[in-house]
Amino acid sequence: MVDLPKGEPPPWLAACIVLAVQSAVGLLGFLNLLAGHPTSGRIALYVTAFVVVFALQSLHCALWGSRLRARYGRWTLAAQALLTYGPLCALGLAWAGMSGFLAGAALLVLNPPWSITAFGGATALTGGWVMMIDHRPLGVCIGVLSCAVNALMVYGVTRIAAWSVMVRRAREECSRLAVEGERLRVARDLHDLLGYNLAAITLKCELVTRLVDDEAERAQAELQEVLVISRQAFADLRCVAHGYRQLSLAVELSAARRVLSAAGIDLAIHDERVPLHEDTGTVLATVVREGVTNVLRHSLARSCRITISRTEGRLVLEMANDGVPTNGDARAPHRIGGGLDNLGRRLEEVGGTFRAGADGDGWFRLTAEHPVGPLRGLSLSKPAL
Repeated sequence: MVDLPKGEPPPWLAACIVLAVQSAVGLLGFLNLLAGHPTSGRIALYVTAFVVVFALQSLHCALWGSRLRARYGRWTLAAQALLTYGPLCALGLAWAGMSGFLAGAALLVLNPPWSITAFGGATALTGGWVMMIDHRPLGVCIGVLSCAVNALMVYGVTRIAAWSVMVRRAREECSRLAVEGERLRVARDLHDLLGYNLAAITLKCELVTRLVDDEAERAQAELQEVLVISRQAFADLRCVAHGYRQLSLAVELSAARRVLSAAGIDLAIHDERVPLHEDTGTVLATVVREGVTNVLRHSLARSCRITISRTEGRLVLEMANDGVPTNGDARAPHRIGGGLDNLGRRLEEVGGTFRAGADGDGWFRLTAEHPVGPLRGLSLSKPAL
């Protein structure tokens, strides 16, 4: 159970306030009754009726009674009305204060327009009854105002408490969603930032094992690059922890050329040198990273091409590679919840589109379209809070 914020009253306090006021009104009425030297029967009637009305009122205004009110509210309200107006003839003005709590319960239990009608009816009936007992206009005004004020107090205090609970639950839900969003961000960034580096390290280590005996100098050069990539992976990991990371599209294209070349894959880059906003470059660089990772992990590619162009107010990055299995091989690139789905969500966040899939001739193509101008959504590694 989540602790209440400091200074925030507990939700049950509203019902306690209503019942305390009702008890005070009941006590005043009981003292007025005793002032007239009543019989023991009238005293017993007053006490019994008050206990039952008090129990019904607690059901109508307590938060724990919402399910019972939804199912039996009309019946319990009818019982309270009977016990409110039935004893009036025997108890007189001493019992008249209970009508305000009945009117407030009607506002809580019934839906408009029936709740407004019941409230008005209870107030008018109270005023009419007081007029029959006390013909003075001042007495009638006091009875009507007392009924209306008590009713509005019951309704207002109870509703505010219910709304407070709703706000608290919404706040808890927002906190839960924020935590889940941060977990998703970390998982997504770990995949996007480290997947490429780990795939490149694996590739180069495999290359070193083949070169170490025959081409020691080249093997040493490849090991130096593995060291550079591992340092970059460590830096990327720290960026994930700190929550923000900017990538350079030009740097990613250069790294893609080196990594694919080491894997024996020919890369052709057609770049129209379109000026890029920093955040736009970050999103498109992420697309390049994931695309290269998929080429290395999920294909037998020998050729790859990347095209960056501008058309109709959108920047378009297209990446295609051959060597895609056409027989439903398990190494097919697209998996639900994988990196391509992450790219789709990133592009949606900034108002862009993303498409990826294999065609029938053994090529896999992905297309990312980004709107021209400042980023309108979230960028890489910025917490989605």
